Amino acid sequence: MSEQASNTYTVEDWLFGCVNFDVPASAVTAILADRGVSPGTSFEAFSAAGTTLPDKRLLKADLLKWIVLGIGKRNSVSDSDNGWSHSEGGYTLSKDDKKLLMDEANAIYDELEPDSTFGKKRTRLHSLGIMPAQRDTDGTPLPRNPAW
Repeated sequence: MSEQASNTYTVEDWLFGCVNFDVPASAVTAILADRGVSPGTSFEAFSAAGTTLPDKRLLKADLLKWIVLGIGKRNSVSDSDNGWSHSEGGYTLSKDDKKLLMDEANAIYDELEPDSTFGKKRTRLHSLGIMPAQRDTDGTPLPRNPAW
């Protein structure tokens, strides 16, 4: 591997830097694959004008969506053995945290890809049926059948 290739800032590096969560590399690779971006693509080339690749903000929105739809709690891990110790922190996403992340992702989707918004409450219209007419078009009262 050349010196230049090892110092290339990739799209994956950018995505990992967008969030302060422990995101598995396989999740980022899947997000890139869904959008048709090759792993290892340089961020500079990706951000260049005239590229046919999707807007980088859609990748960020997809990552935020992955976080929101995933588990809300990750326990911390701590190991020790004969004077050696290792620990990894966990996190808990509250309902409010998830809402903020979802709102940020949906703001991006609303601007660039409205069909991809998620988690929004839909308003349903409940019909009470059709009311029977009391008068005809001339204003004459209509006869009523008691069976109705």
